Amino acid sequence: MGKASVKVKIDVRLDLKLGPDIIEHELNEAAARGVYLASEHVLTEAASRTPWRTGDLQRSGDPRERPGSIAVDEGQLKAALGYDIAYAARQHEELQWDHPIQGEPKWLEKTLRAEADTVHQIIGTQLERAMRG
Repeated sequence: MGKASVKVKIDVRLDLKLGPDIIEHELNEAAARGVYLASEHVLTEAASRTPWRTGDLQRSGDPRERPGSIAVDEGQLKAALGYDIAYAARQHEELQWDHPIQGEPKWLEKTLRAEADTVHQIIGTQLERAMRG
């Protein structure tokens, strides 16, 4: 008995519309998404360093409770993240204030420095996903 042979011809035509403008737009969107997700990560990680007495300050920077705690400028790929309670800036900057329950001065700044590698990784992951399509 002879071997049976099957030949299949696959004809695929791809009409890709991937001009430089579209690629740039997709990558910019991915980078902006990465910046937002990285900002969420920083605020979440900063919670354990946030001065705490009643929890109001910590909640004012919680991206789940306060989506406005993060603003991303997609054109510049910059984020502003923070706490929207009147005394947040003073709490952050006063190096001599005591925080007996929890927290420390410069908590957001310290968290951002500590999480810098993760921030880069989060943004890089979003860019990789966009490039893979």
